[in-house]
Amino acid sequence: MKRAAILLFIFLAFTITVSASELFFDDLSDAQRYDLADAYDRVADRFDELDDTKRAESFRSMVQIIFPGFGRVERPVQAEEPARTQRPEQTAPDPAGGDASFYYFNKLLRGIFNENISLTLSVIADTLYLPLFDAGVDKAMVASELEWFFSEYDVTSVAPDDVFRMTTMQVIPLDNGYWRLDIQTWPEYADVIPEVTFWAEKMGFYFRKFPEGWRLAAIGPVA
Repeated sequence: MKRAAILLFIFLAFTITVSASELFFDDLSDAQRYDLADAYDRVADRFDELDDTKRAESFRSMVQIIFPGFGRVERPVQAEEPARTQRPEQTAPDPAGGDASFYYFNKLLRGIFNENISLTLSVIADTLYLPLFDAGVDKAMVASELEWFFSEYDVTSVAPDDVFRMTTMQVIPLDNGYWRLDIQTWPEYADVIPEVTFWAEKMGFYFRKFPEGWRLAAIGPVA
């Protein structure tokens, strides 16, 4: 496993890939899948700029998996839901997810920017989904890479609002039990650390309630 790929998580710069048996984007609408494919395509462009052809090709292959025909067709129109004539089933997302997403995102920031591995790991699900790793990454691997990262870089000299535009945070409930916290980033931090080869103007942090409580399950670019 390449260290650079893990560092995408450590410095909060990811894209999301979920196992083939339960693809994250299966529950998205055509328009949403198009937007996700567009985000992957922009990541591929970024790798091209860095002369990393192999990774650019990997991300572009995902583009066609997410939305076959991307680049040859226009973005689908988001269909409006028809008016309901009867009481809907109780499928609304857990209302606690909004507050939980804000709380655990800020806890994640405290852990990373204070170089506190235990605090950081307490926010993360047992399996964290990262780019090009369909089975996800377990906590033991994340812990190992955090130790290396904190030994190489003085993260405590950086504040969260140096990296993120904190006033742009918003949470969005999804239909599959996830809540997504979106936040914009400051572009000047895109190339500060050589190992970080991916950056997005807007990131989405995906939280879900597990038996042990709310945890961060994945992170990805948001169009």
